[in-house]
Amino acid sequence: MGTRKINRPANESSALSTEVEGHRGDLAPRLAIVIPVYKHSVLMSEAVESALAQRADFGIAIIVVDDGCPFVETETIGTTYAAAHENVFYVRKPNGGLSSARNYGVDFALDLFPDLEAVYFLDADNRITPTAMQDVFAFLTSRPEIAWVYPNIDKFGIGWNGSYQAPYSRLLHLTFDNICEAGSMVARRVFDAGIRFDETMKAGFEDWDFWLQCISNGFEGANYPFFGFDYRQRAESMLRDSHRTKAAIMSYIREKHKRLFQPDTLAQWEHAESPRYAAIATGTYAVSLFTDPTAPHSKIDLETFIDRYWAALAEPDAHGIPPFMLWIAPAHLQALRKIGVLHNVLWHAERLAEKHHLVAIRLEHDPGRIELRKIEAGAPDYMAKKPLAWLCSVDLFKACVDDISDEWIGSIRGKRPSPDTVELVIRGPFKAFDLDRTVLSATNGLLSTLGVFRDSAYRRGPHQRWTWRGGYFPAIRTHYKLLREAIGASPVMPRVAAKNQAPRIGFLLPIASFGGVEKVAYAMARELVRLGYETHLYVLGKSSCELVFDPADFTSVNFLMDDYPLWGGAHHFAGHDIMMAQDDGARLERLTGLLAGLDVVVNCQVAPVNAILGELRRRGVKILDHVHVLDRTRSGRAAGHPYVALAYEHIYDLILTCSEQMVDWFHGMGVPNAKLMHIRNAPSFEMREAEVRTILRQRQRRGVQDRLKAIFLGRLDSQKGIERLYAAARLIHRRQLPIDLRLVGGEVLNDQSRGSWTERFAELGINLEPAIYSSKGLTDAFAEADVLLLTSRWEGAPLTILEAQRVGCVPVVTAVGAVAELVEHDVNGLLIEAEDDSDVAQQLVGALERLLSDPRLLNRLSTKAADDLATRTWAENLSPLIDRLEAWFPFRSEEIELRRTVTSGPGR
Repeated sequence: MGTRKINRPANESSALSTEVEGHRGDLAPRLAIVIPVYKHSVLMSEAVESALAQRADFGIAIIVVDDGCPFVETETIGTTYAAAHENVFYVRKPNGGLSSARNYGVDFALDLFPDLEAVYFLDADNRITPTAMQDVFAFLTSRPEIAWVYPNIDKFGIGWNGSYQAPYSRLLHLTFDNICEAGSMVARRVFDAGIRFDETMKAGFEDWDFWLQCISNGFEGANYPFFGFDYRQRAESMLRDSHRTKAAIMSYIREKHKRLFQPDTLAQWEHAESPRYAAIATGTYAVSLFTDPTAPHSKIDLETFIDRYWAALAEPDAHGIPPFMLWIAPAHLQALRKIGVLHNVLWHAERLAEKHHLVAIRLEHDPGRIELRKIEAGAPDYMAKKPLAWLCSVDLFKACVDDISDEWIGSIRGKRPSPDTVELVIRGPFKAFDLDRTVLSATNGLLSTLGVFRDSAYRRGPHQRWTWRGGYFPAIRTHYKLLREAIGASPVMPRVAAKNQAPRIGFLLPIASFGGVEKVAYAMARELVRLGYETHLYVLGKSSCELVFDPADFTSVNFLMDDYPLWGGAHHFAGHDIMMAQDDGARLERLTGLLAGLDVVVNCQVAPVNAILGELRRRGVKILDHVHVLDRTRSGRAAGHPYVALAYEHIYDLILTCSEQMVDWFHGMGVPNAKLMHIRNAPSFEMREAEVRTILRQRQRRGVQDRLKAIFLGRLDSQKGIERLYAAARLIHRRQLPIDLRLVGGEVLNDQSRGSWTERFAELGINLEPAIYSSKGLTDAFAEADVLLLTSRWEGAPLTILEAQRVGCVPVVTAVGAVAELVEHDVNGLLIEAEDDSDVAQQLVGALERLLSDPRLLNRLSTKAADDLATRTWAENLSPLIDRLEAWFPFRSEEIELRRTVTSGPGR
């Protein structure tokens, strides 16, 4: 028949079937066994003999790849086998490493046998049992959902047996170890997808990389427990060398497969393979298994869950239950989801369950705010009402199952439970219907579940392993810890991306009240949602937010709920205290977990969070900073968030500003123009075009009146120039000018060095009115006033000016910050250029007297102000940012462009 020996350069690509001397044309194997050889000349014969001994009802080709072995006997033995057996092929190539040899064998087999269905990789120093290929091939071809089959590990030499027969887990494969031995059988479709071993990886773990390529292409594997694979283990080997350099190799693998190691990807696999929570529905005892309760997930009955629980005690690596158990009514889960806090509540409950025995969850109604509070034993309102849900670790639950006494756990029925219990209270705009929809209380549900587990017949079993091989994989209930370690976060937000997920944009705020920074963030989010993006709100300084935004503008509302300092740190930059990621106060792991899964982060003046944003950027998250104003110290020195942004400029993909002045400042301080983007402000809330026209017509009909109505809205503090305003009010009062000054806002208690401003204005007959927060209230106030007064010492681009101009209220304001970008003197308002307090007061009163004496000027300024604001919309102003987002996320660009066309018209 002739010798089938082939010597061929490694890069030759011609069809191999024409080069095989004496090849039988009717040999049509369904499986090829590829045996790479380098310096295993003698042991190779054991591998080949075990391959020849296969008892199979299909053809098997055996391909021995001599990877340029320097030992002559490798060629001698290889050619001898090829001469003696028609299904053995010996090929020799220049030395290129194990990956190169395997790839060469695969390409040889596929070229020679076009109907080949699978390839098995057998290293030259290993062996297989006689029925291995028959059994494994049958298993592979009967399971179309799997693309490769891997064995348990039975080592000889240095003996060891390891069970790998847990359900295949992509999460485990990435975060724990290479759980698939190279000696696996691989379906042809993997190679048809272009997947090959990485030939640059000559130091080991090339098989791990190969499986990760498979995962990237949507393939999955499975273990066959009766594989029949024998692994030779000696004191020194290539694998031993690989482990010595594992850190460097893993760094290469993580960088190469960056997408697989993304929090989104890992969380999806956790949700599908080893869910984090078991939610037992109070009243029905149906058990939902999920990481993200809003994503499709499996549901089982309580009896099945009990079976899994006891199985997991015997073989925790192969049988799993979630690490956290939750008793809650589906209606309460839905109520939390409606107000956007569901994932954040689970995140906090998980964190608290690791410090306390039990977490009691209570929901309370509040129409105007969302708030999360942690209440510990000893607080006045601790356990004041019955919990609507309970959460604990499965380890705590096991301890209760093992304890036959009810005294300790049964005390949760009262207000002083014996277990270390922390209460998590969520206040929000819940409906009474949502809060009362329970058949069985969560407390009774927990205790009843515990009773069923204690009565289980399995409880008296030995809980020993059922297989003779030792366990190697970590317990499935600990997989969440592998996820944390891989991401560098604790805990990880339990949110899973949907298929074709819109880019997720997180807005980070120090507080969520009624300030301009917050209003701009809300307005931006509103417009981005219209365009198809998904927005999330993160409040890091307080654990509450005022509902001054439409709940539909944010998919979720999240709180850090921590004693998080909003300024300070052990390091210094340009006179500012700052933090670095390694500082304890930076909360690196906690914030990384809280923000996990975002595509874009917009930091809206949260100074300390800069310390950890670099870690997110290294994971591919786009990091934006939105800076509004350059503050002033008491001595007049420039300070504030722009300087903090300079300290961390490297991490930012974009720095957004509300003024051209701020762009110039940053550029002058060394920031490239390419990283700067001016996003003009627009009114923080929307008005219908017809509503604006009605107000303007009413203003025209009202005409010139005997008295000029002026309004000030804001804080009574030094930044707003309250001393200047008071001095002007005294001049108006002294001269008895026909000007009605309306004062709306709040007095800053720590800024009363000269006494109470409220009392001093009251002496002039001007009473301070409470701050106005509603859109309607602000609109009515501006519509009634003729003039808006602003006497600030420093500003950004105040929204108040824009909201007043829109309805024809004329701004009379100091020319500070970017105010001159909003107000053109004698065109759509009046600017005061003075800096001295006394001069400002004099010029302010002079401007008002001018308007009193010239009604036509007031009318002209009013009309022009309204005209200028008629076309200023967030849709238009955000266009540069949307363009950049489309460039970053092009898969959304067509849909977004269509929505932009629909939403960018006038009148919004």
